[in-house]
Amino acid sequence: MKIIFFGDSITDADRDRNNPNDLGNGFVLFAANKLRLLYPDKDFHVLNRGIGGNRTCDLLARIQQDVVAEKPDIVVMLVGINDVWHRFNAGIVTTEKQFRENYTKLVQTIQDTGAKLILIEPYLLDVADKQNFRPYLNAFIKIIREIAGGTIPLVPMDEIFCGLSQDIAPEKFAADGVHPTHRGCRYIANLAVKELKKLLT
Repeated sequence: MKIIFFGDSITDADRDRNNPNDLGNGFVLFAANKLRLLYPDKDFHVLNRGIGGNRTCDLLARIQQDVVAEKPDIVVMLVGINDVWHRFNAGIVTTEKQFRENYTKLVQTIQDTGAKLILIEPYLLDVADKQNFRPYLNAFIKIIREIAGGTIPLVPMDEIFCGLSQDIAPEKFAADGVHPTHRGCRYIANLAVKELKKLLT
């Protein structure tokens, strides 16, 4: 059973890219460990194919090598925050039209392999210095939900973190609003595993 986690720095989590089997120190590692505990008799081959700073266009550029060629059984994809972030830190704008086209193509390419797909929506915790991200991210999340269309499993991570941070300081989940703390990674991993279990039963 080969599972690929495909995305940006949230997935990457400082993995050693010289070691194709390194899972990093974030939610992918936690999810893999939990799966192996839950299914001790199943042979999981988990791959982390996150690269920090990637936008949807970057995932498209490497999807053949990092996903299609690997012939995965399941792909878990989390991407989108850098399509917003780069607008502010590098002046690189991803329009809603471009985002929709890129995300749709990513989904179609993965589905065409025959792999099962789980989507995790990008999120933003309520920290002061990134509130200008919010309207752009909201638009992209709306597009992702439309593409998922109730037929592709989707983890509503932004909605979940927004709810959790009503009672718990958002910095507990992501100090900069984006990159998850250990606690934040645990939440993402647990929700990813919850969806994976539905595909494994």
